[in-house]
Amino acid sequence: MIPSEPGKILQTEANVPDAGQKPKITIRLYGSIRAAAGKNEEEIEITSGCEFYVLLQLLSCVYGDEFKYEVFRQIGDELRDDLIVSINGVIKEHNKLKNTQLSHGDIVSLLPNFSGGG
Repeated sequence: MIPSEPGKILQTEANVPDAGQKPKITIRLYGSIRAAAGKNEEEIEITSGCEFYVLLQLLSCVYGDEFKYEVFRQIGDELRDDLIVSINGVIKEHNKLKNTQLSHGDIVSLLPNFSGGG
């Protein structure tokens, strides 16, 4: 562990990249989002303190309009109501993602809302 001042969050070796290494996250894509991107998983270098919405805008530029349509509403930069976002296995409410910063080692999963059953 890295020493910290009282009241500060301790950082462990698990969430701090090695010196000289850029922070990386893993993106996992499912269903129609995966089809739009043309891949199911990718490891991406991020800047320190990268925000979730910045990541989605970047991915929209890389993967194209079909991907953008799968994650954003047609007007503006609001997330689609039926998009499910999970960060490190925890489903996040859309209104709590606006200022969410990503950290080294995070796993971000994007899922369309699934329906069906029997």
